Amino acid sequence: MNMMDENLLLNKYIPAPFWAMNPQTWQKYVQQLSGEDRRVLRCYPFKWAYVHPNSAGEAVDFLQDIGVDGGEVGKDLVESQMEDLPSFESLVRDSSVDWQEPSGDEIPPPGFRMIAEWEPMAGTLINWPIFYPPLWETFRQMVHAASNATVFLRIPEGYLGAAVMSWLEVNGIDLTAVRAIPGPVGDIWAKDYSPVYGVNRYSGEPIAHKLAFACFHSEYRKDYQAIREIDNKFAWREGFRVYRTEIMYDGGYLMTDGKGTCIATRRILTDNSEIPNLYAKLEAWFGADRLIIIDEEPGDYLGHINHIKFISPQKVLVGIPDDEDSPVFRYQTDLRAQLEGLGYQTIRLPCPTEAARSLPLWGPPAQLYANSLIVNDRILITQYGHGLEKYDQEARQIYQQALPKHEVIPIDCSVLGNGGGGVYCTTHSVPDTNKLSISLG
Repeated sequence: MNMMDENLLLNKYIPAPFWAMNPQTWQKYVQQLSGEDRRVLRCYPFKWAYVHPNSAGEAVDFLQDIGVDGGEVGKDLVESQMEDLPSFESLVRDSSVDWQEPSGDEIPPPGFRMIAEWEPMAGTLINWPIFYPPLWETFRQMVHAASNATVFLRIPEGYLGAAVMSWLEVNGIDLTAVRAIPGPVGDIWAKDYSPVYGVNRYSGEPIAHKLAFACFHSEYRKDYQAIREIDNKFAWREGFRVYRTEIMYDGGYLMTDGKGTCIATRRILTDNSEIPNLYAKLEAWFGADRLIIIDEEPGDYLGHINHIKFISPQKVLVGIPDDEDSPVFRYQTDLRAQLEGLGYQTIRLPCPTEAARSLPLWGPPAQLYANSLIVNDRILITQYGHGLEKYDQEARQIYQQALPKHEVIPIDCSVLGNGGGGVYCTTHSVPDTNKLSISLG
């Protein structure tokens, strides 16, 4: 048993506030811990969170202290990675990153079309969970599976980032497929705050619409302002023209069929209730010829769309529980009927309502088989184990039947699901600007 396994066994799981990079988040949670729950402090890397490695030797010590490396990473490799890392300032200067506050609420130029997930992708944006060792293996799996395109990997600057890159290399990752983005890192949920990528139908220009990050709910926005400011400011822009607005948005609220229909939960209306002509502005920012607002799922305080997945312009997967008395069963059954009424073909996915583990949860556990990611000819799907193996297998079979030309790659999300998300939530697709013109139509 390695050190990471031992830590997981001792502590079961480190709650989601520790997943972010912001010390205020950790301190607020720590102050609420008592008794046996304080065991999480024994495996969380507080030392390195406050004093980052300043040399290759300290970077090696960091990897060993947090239990992810048993001596495979050497100082020479870390120094080599350090030399190769760009600075954040250079990424901003070269227009790879757009780094500023959202401003204004004007309607953007007409003709925007949001790019759907199954269209050609240049790569996938991923935030590395630097101070949460139990997630390193899950994210390594995602990086490996998404390496059929570029992985745009957000890591801290300096030796901390070099330690991550070195660890990935010795753990089988081909770094020629990884584009390191050293710089400020906020939360791990890249889908929620990243831009809405698209193309202008009339000019063919690649466009990125960066809305203000709603940051899940009002209490989170207040308590974790530092995280929100980082995620608000950051936009990967290489090849795209970025437009910004103060309209608040969370990527979990929204999905598209790629042909002009966008579906959003009612949360986006309540988050922006003071903005005049909001509906028309949302249609413009999302490029929606048809914007459909649906109710929020019962019991989900985030207001996300959890259990539906568009896999083509006409086909959508819908997670429906077996328990017909479940409020989620009624909600999803009604939503499925609504989608079929709009002309979509629906395919049922499993949606277990029981928790995969008994853990000190921060929020509800999530078994989200719709929370997958399409990367060109691959699809990364969530898997949970721990009593949910029959649902894991059923989900794999459904995806393979629905997308027979795709390689279906399972990702272990047994820990990630306890923070309320999955593969889709922790990644964001970056369209291939050289191929967007084929989709103007």
